[in-house]
Amino acid sequence: MKKILIIEDEKDIVDIATMILEDEGYEVSSLDEFEGFEGKLNNSDADLVLLDLNLNGYSGEQICKYIKADPRLREMPVVLMSANRNIHEVKEKAGADGYICKPFDLTDFINIVKAHVDKKSYSLA
Repeated sequence: MKKILIIEDEKDIVDIATMILEDEGYEVSSLDEFEGFEGKLNNSDADLVLLDLNLNGYSGEQICKYIKADPRLREMPVVLMSANRNIHEVKEKAGADGYICKPFDLTDFINIVKAHVDKKSYSLA
């Protein structure tokens, strides 16, 4: 079963995304406390990270840059989620693999996840 990690501080979005993704057959975990996120990411075996840009006191862009700079994590696909109208530019700057605009269309959300979830080709060993 493919695993998805949602990094999001809005509980309603986590709940909705989790329900949608579990209905599609994915195993979903979430991270809503960002202190020490590095250790939590380093211990993650996610096949895809869905990452909000504007987190409570943290920058999703910086978390994405951290993932993409880490040799053990850089192949982990990261899809940004945001209502930011410049999300495409932020995606490029952060090195993310894709983006989902909020509010998201259910079909688009599922299609974007499916397009990126199989890209994982790294090992934490």
